[in-house]
Order: sequence, then C-alpha cells, then structure tokens
Amino acid sequence: MPLATGTDLLRPFQLDRTQLRGRLVRLGATIDQVLRAHAYPAAVSAQLGELLLLAGGLAGGLKFAGSFSLQVRGDGPVGLMVADCTNEGRMRGYASFDAARMAADETLVGPALVGTGLLALTVDQTATGGELYQGIVELSGATLTASMLTYFHRSEQVPTGIRTALGKDPRSGSWRAGALIVQSMPGAGATSPEERTEDWQRTMLLMQTVRDDELLDPALPPDDLLWRLFHEERVRVFAPLALTHGCSCDEARVANVLRSFAADELEEMRLPDGAVAVTCQFCSRTYRFGPERLAALRGAGLH
Repeated sequence: MPLATGTDLLRPFQLDRTQLRGRLVRLGATIDQVLRAHAYPAAVSAQLGELLLLAGGLAGGLKFAGSFSLQVRGDGPVGLMVADCTNEGRMRGYASFDAARMAADETLVGPALVGTGLLALTVDQTATGGELYQGIVELSGATLTASMLTYFHRSEQVPTGIRTALGKDPRSGSWRAGALIVQSMPGAGATSPEERTEDWQRTMLLMQTVRDDELLDPALPPDDLLWRLFHEERVRVFAPLALTHGCSCDEARVANVLRSFAADELEEMRLPDGAVAVTCQFCSRTYRFGPERLAALRGAGLH
C-alpha cells in the first residue's frame, strides 16, 4: 500500500480489532486556495473551513460517481455556505455573508454567525446517469461538526466520531486543516451489544487524545499518526485519495446559462461597454462576453 505523506489527501483505514472504519483528512493548499479566493473574514473562514473538512471526510466514506456536497443555510450574518467534493477528490467551497451585520456585532463567532438554519447533505450522481440523494438536519450544538453528528445519530443511526482542527501556519500564514472520522458500520465487529459498546467507547477515548498540532502538522505522515493512535487496534490503511482544489465552472457552462436568459434580462446585465461579465461564486474566476459573442449566443435579435 503506498505510504501517505504530506497534505491534501484522504487516507481510509480500518481497525481490524473491532472492524471500525475511518478516514484521516489533511488539507493544505486545497483549503488555502478556497479560503483565500474571497478574502473571507477569519470567523467566516473558520466556519467554511470546517465545512470543507467535513465534506472531504464524509465523501471518502461513500461509493458514488459525481459530487458530494454540504450546504448550510441560516438566518445569521452568514446566510449560505457550500462545500463540495467529487469522487475524484476535487474540492470547492463558498460562503455568502452580510458584512454590515457582521460589523454590527463583532462578538458573533462559530454557529452564531449562521444562526438558526439547516444543514443539507447531497449526493448528486445525475451527471453519470445515477440518482440524487439528500438528507437534511437542523443546525444544533456548538459546532457544525456537532450538527453532523446529530444527523448520523438521528437519520442514519450510524455511530460516528469526528475530530477536526483548523488553523494557520505560523510562518506562511496559509490555512491548514485536518480531520479524523471513525464510524461503526452495521453488522461489523463484536456480536454482543456489550462488546460493541466497549469497543466503541475505547476507540472514542483513543481518538480524543489526538492533538490539533498532530492533525495539522504536514511533517507528520498520516500513517504515523494513525499508528500512534490505534496501533493496539491493529490499524490497516487503504489507498489514499489525493484532494485538490477544483471548480466545475467553465466558459461553456456560463454560455449555456446566459442562453437561458431573456433578451431584456441580458440587457440589464450589460456593462457600459455592452459586455456581460459573470463571476463564479466558488473560484472568483470572471467570464466576459462581449456584444458580438452575446449576439452569437442569443441570435441576431441581440444587439
């Protein structure tokens, strides 16, 4: 099995003693690109960074061909956050926030930024001929991770443990993140309820001993960290998945969107020089369509 090193990867593993399965996620350049693309305030970056970690870690536990996304909607200053991860490991994220409301109350941090709302999980395989699945849970608890744990407890009834860490490199100032997710799959492990409970509690105690700096340190190989934590549980690793920053936007997709607008709607979008500029909310890339290109898209009736 190839050795997992560095950052921007997901390492699946299994604890053979108990048959519990998990994923270790490390994000470096991937999360830094997402959070720097819009120069989010630190408090917003922390929330979106946590959502990205959860998206990457949970996508790694699914078999799908398409995209897995987490979306948060609330009535707070941060009204919308989205984090996507494809089955190939391409990740992107976006947050929409009201700067005036945040400035009016600088004490708002964590879930208070989102307020009352919902967390939605979506597995979209429609592009490959598959189905779309969605689950929704109310935001609750002190963190987004707590809401995610509530979802697994209530909706999936899959015992789940999640440990996350997010911070900036003290030298470069770039964002780094790490997460550890462990789940008990139905029918695996000890046969008696008592043994399963004991195995789960022991594993959760071991999991909680991991420090933030261990989850974040790019110099500490993920496999070494897993061995430190779970060597007595006979940890076994599987092939790692590289995680990268990648947006699904392109000029052809934007052109198709513009074709869907009526002529008068496009007129309202025009800049003084007659062009229309569309900026991707995820990656901040701007696509510019001049008058001639717009006319070609909509037909000779557009001038």
